[in-house]
Amino acid sequence: MARPPKDPSPSQSSSCPPGLSFLDRLTQNMERFSAGQRQIADSLLNHPDDAAFWNAANLAEQAKVSEATVVRFAQFLGYEGFPEMRQALTSEARQRISKQAGLLHAPPGAAATLVEVAHRDIANIQRTVGQVNERMLEAAVDRLLKSRHRVMIGRGISQHMARLLGYLLTLAGLPSISGEASDLSLQVANLEPPDLLIAFSFHPYAKETLEAVAFARERKVPVMAFTDRMEAPLVVLSDHTLLVPGENLMYSHSIVAFAVLANALVTAVASRDRTKSLQRLRSAERVATSEFYQG
Repeated sequence: MARPPKDPSPSQSSSCPPGLSFLDRLTQNMERFSAGQRQIADSLLNHPDDAAFWNAANLAEQAKVSEATVVRFAQFLGYEGFPEMRQALTSEARQRISKQAGLLHAPPGAAATLVEVAHRDIANIQRTVGQVNERMLEAAVDRLLKSRHRVMIGRGISQHMARLLGYLLTLAGLPSISGEASDLSLQVANLEPPDLLIAFSFHPYAKETLEAVAFARERKVPVMAFTDRMEAPLVVLSDHTLLVPGENLMYSHSIVAFAVLANALVTAVASRDRTKSLQRLRSAERVATSEFYQG
């Protein structure tokens, strides 16, 4: 029986560059973790705010590993020891709390809140437009068109984005599947190199999505990623990356800028063969009315 990999020694550290956030260190090394290190990573991802108050013994108990494994885990991520890693956890928890507190600063009155939300989403759209270029969008359109099957995955707000893109692509003549959050691994297991996995992941990044994408890469399945920043863990695993800003008064990622980007992509897909696209839309309209049943 094969033995699980041993914890790497500090000399076998991940060599994470200075200034990299704790979450980025964690996700970039997910595939290299030993069994014990993965248990620690899971505990930290599942309790991001509580973990900022844990000492080494608390984390060891939560992850069901030894304190020595916790210390080696911190060193493997490039920290001098557990205290420095805990400081990073505390700092990032404070940043999350500060960002979430923005909801409490919404202007008084529903109308004023509407204006503020609109201003933020206009800014999100402008940032999206500024981050894309012709080459990037054309490459994404080419990949969508030449793929045999297109499967979209994501959890939370990402799943709603996946469903929207799937609907629009199907409308444009590219049948697509939005994978259920509970069956991401099963959806990816059915894909092969001629297919395309479209993954959505925004902070906090869902572990299940990252693992499904890593599995797709092992099977040499192309990956298109929609995420929030170039430092996001999905970027290094993807063939095509499209950034979607989503600053929001609520705790979730706004989908407004994504809706604009998705409509632009699908419109570009449809415009490659305008005649065929119009025929398809007319056929769909015919099916949706009694004309089809009346012969």
